[in-house]
Amino acid sequence: MDEINTEAGIELRDKRKPALDWRFIRKVEALVFASMFLAVPFFAFRIVDIAGTSLMVQNTAVDLIKDLIRAREIAKDYGLSITVSSAPPSGNDPCSYLIQNGTRTIEQVVLPRGVSMYGSVTFDDKGFPRNRASFIVSRGAKTSYVEVDGQGQTSLH
Repeated sequence: MDEINTEAGIELRDKRKPALDWRFIRKVEALVFASMFLAVPFFAFRIVDIAGTSLMVQNTAVDLIKDLIRAREIAKDYGLSITVSSAPPSGNDPCSYLIQNGTRTIEQVVLPRGVSMYGSVTFDDKGFPRNRASFIVSRGAKTSYVEVDGQGQTSLH
């Protein structure tokens, strides 16, 4: 009965041996579906985390540029020496940066939790920086650089 009959080019198979094992195919299909169902949220979480971190660093750098421009205008308009410098975190407080006139703090800007910033620049009474400066804004592996040139122009890298 295990023989395959070949008459006139037609092959007949034994009915007791199925060509496809449907139980096996269904198990494999269920396993593939379950693995996709479990893997997709992990990738989605990672993508959302990377996008959130990137936006957080970028928005913080843009806010820093706006504050540098404002500090330069204050220095020029009022004839003051204005310093913008990073402040390390204290205790459970997040990082921040200060806008100061000498020892008097004009404003303290608190950064989002997890974002750190390093750098300092001082604008003279004419609104020009005393030295070229750069600020590093980072969170994890994402980093942005804010540069202040000798004329007080800012750029984001």
